[in-house]
Order: sequence, then structure tokens, then C-alpha cells
Amino acid sequence: MARPKSYDRTEAIRLACNAFWEHGYEALGVRALEQLTGLNKFAIRTEFGGKEGLYLAALAYYHSAAKEAVLTPMRSGGIDAVQHFFRKLVVEGSVNSSAWGCLMVNTGIENAEIGSTRLQDAADDYWQDLRDHFRHALQMSQNRRDIKNSVDVDQASRGLVTAVMGVHTMNRISGAHDAGQPLVDMIVTMLTSWRTDHANNPL
Repeated sequence: MARPKSYDRTEAIRLACNAFWEHGYEALGVRALEQLTGLNKFAIRTEFGGKEGLYLAALAYYHSAAKEAVLTPMRSGGIDAVQHFFRKLVVEGSVNSSAWGCLMVNTGIENAEIGSTRLQDAADDYWQDLRDHFRHALQMSQNRRDIKNSVDVDQASRGLVTAVMGVHTMNRISGAHDAGQPLVDMIVTMLTSWRTDHANNPL
């Protein structure tokens, strides 16, 4: 007979996500994870396949939460939503702003030493998803004649992802949610320069 679970799986993953986000992957041993998540060593091993499996579950949770809260709304909002997304990267209390930076950025940096293909794939999937949402929003604005035809939407979406990484990195390094403000200001100004006269004067 299977042993009944003494924990809520979703809540445990949420707590693991916050733990890895704040402290990093390598810094947390199983004992620390037990204390921070309420999971025991047996559950971490059997339910998640060990520490890396728990981390992958945390990355999936983070990706899903970000998609629901900030990526999907941006998809239908065009360039206005893209600018709003960037401004929120440095607003205290915003779901996409944190003094811990971004879990996916942190994962990529740590994984340069760890070398886990599974962790890299999870981070790459997130950045591809963000690129796709940027591309969709910009293409929608271009189709509406809100941004100039000279804007290369594919190249722009890749560049915007790199800018997001930069903002989060500055926040993490400084331990402040708004350390990336200068980069955000520059990106918002650049996006404004892409707008057409039609976008600025729709009537």
C-alpha cells in the first residue's frame, strides 16, 4: 500500500521555487530543502527523482506562473504591452520584478558550471517562449501600422530577450528590484522610437 502524502505537492514546489530563486541551486543541500519546503528526503527522492528533479519542477512552475501572469497578456497587447512589461521589471511588488533577479537567468549562470542538459533545456524553453511572445506582440503592432515596417520583428524580439536578462542580472547583483532601471528606460525609449505617426495620432 502506497504511503499517503503528508504535503501539498503544488505548495511544496512553490516553496522550492522560492528557495532556489533566492539561494541558487548549488547552495541548497537536501537538509536545507527539507526545512524550506516541508518535504522530507524520501519525498524529494521518490516524488521528484532527487534535487535536480525538484529544481526542474520548480522551473516548470516558474515558467507556467510567468506565462499566465505576464506573457499571455502581452501577446495580445502589442507594443504598449511590451513597454508595460519592461517597466514592470523594476517596479516593487510587480510579479516580474525581484531583488533575486530571474530564476531562469540565475539557472543559466549556475548551469555554466553544473552542465546539466535538462536544466539548460528548461531555461532555453522559457527564453524561446518569451521571444515568441515578444515577436507576436510586435508583429501585431506592425500589422496594425503602430510600429514602422523597418523594424525587424525577429531580430527585435531576440534583442529584447537579451535586455530582459540584463535587467534581471542587474537586479540580482545589486540585490534591488530596481537596479536595472537605466536599461529599462533605454529600452522603453527605443520602443517609442519605433512607433509610427499612426500610432501616436490614431485619429
